[in-house]
Amino acid sequence: MPLARRLLSTENSRRTELLSISVANVLPVIGVILLDWSAAGLLLLYWLELGIDSVWALVRSLFAGRPPEIETDSVLVGALAARQYSLSVPRTGLRVYLTTVVVLPLTVLIIASAWLFTGALLVGPLPEPASDTIAGVTAAAIGIFISTGVLTVRNYFYNGEYRRHNSQTAFRGLLFRMVTVVFGGILTIVLVTAATEGPEAELGALDPAAVGLPLLLMIIGFKFVSDYLGVYSDRLAIYFKSYDQEYGWQEAPSRAKSVDWTHTNQFERVRPTRWGRILGGPVRFPQHPGLLYVVGLGLLVAVLFAIGGAWSIVATISIASFGIPVLLLCFDQVFRYGTIEYRVDSDESAIIAYDRLFDTALWRIESWDETGLRVAQTPVDSLLGTETVTIEHADGEYTLPHLPDSSSVVAVFDRQPERSNQITIGRDRLLD
Repeated sequence: MPLARRLLSTENSRRTELLSISVANVLPVIGVILLDWSAAGLLLLYWLELGIDSVWALVRSLFAGRPPEIETDSVLVGALAARQYSLSVPRTGLRVYLTTVVVLPLTVLIIASAWLFTGALLVGPLPEPASDTIAGVTAAAIGIFISTGVLTVRNYFYNGEYRRHNSQTAFRGLLFRMVTVVFGGILTIVLVTAATEGPEAELGALDPAAVGLPLLLMIIGFKFVSDYLGVYSDRLAIYFKSYDQEYGWQEAPSRAKSVDWTHTNQFERVRPTRWGRILGGPVRFPQHPGLLYVVGLGLLVAVLFAIGGAWSIVATISIASFGIPVLLLCFDQVFRYGTIEYRVDSDESAIIAYDRLFDTALWRIESWDETGLRVAQTPVDSLLGTETVTIEHADGEYTLPHLPDSSSVVAVFDRQPERSNQITIGRDRLLD
């Protein structure tokens, strides 16, 4: 029965989506046949429709019910992604992941840039439509905005579809619509150019009214078929598995992980040292080759200024090339480990990484879960008199950096750790 209800819900959502795209494609037909819209008015509506789809896609992305899939090793954002912290919306079951809020401005910038570029490519070359055409297109765009909003509220929020999406998959279909609009717009401009003065026609001399009714209806039909295929993309995945998997349309995103952080009252707290939470960042420089590229690019620019003898600029660029990546890694280290404590429960034979700021457990490892155990001294450990413990697990490696005493952590496991020491660059506990 649950499977049957899910299938019925899927078909019901599909029917409402088909109704929405039917409305969005009937309005241009009305405009072209009854209101004498030209190709310019048609392209203007399709461009506005693309913007409307983008706005509602951003809404879906913001309230997606699963955490975004972001590499936890990335600088700054990765530390936040590892926590999967979310804010609940009062009186609803909706949650907003903090990672989504952080990366959303960049997403808005990218989508807005793509939308404006599409407008310059499609709407820009054609003369401005007549005032009555603009009024009709605006009314049609408002209708599309309302119908898309009703569809989003009904299917995505009311029917709980948001629970199966994260901020990336919430944009599913937007890229396909954007490509459809671009191809349809290019086809329209080509037809307008051919009907005006041939391939040698200047953009300013194009006549949008030169394209007749049959060709405009053909363009609308192309758009409708593309939207129709987009609704049934999940069924088309049978024939295009590689394409489907590439964009994540076949496998649902991972759910937010739940960590059991129950423990006995007798546990020991182990925390990285104060200076280790700051100075440990630059040690991870090799793990972030993108920052090394920034350093290399900055030094290359400095060499160009050195050729001209601008030594003050060379010094500034050189310092910034090294200083900015180092500061980013230090901030990342503070954010990643500044509020972390490791709760070592000897009775339960478990270690829990607990974030005191977000009041949540990040991971839990039982004594029988690990597949390898290493204790090492990095140059920063040698400076601070600390040790870094690495626990190998089926899900990856967990690093406990710059611990003042690793004996309690090591004692949880049945094996002796592999030990490796770096060359000491300072006396033990130079900084406390």
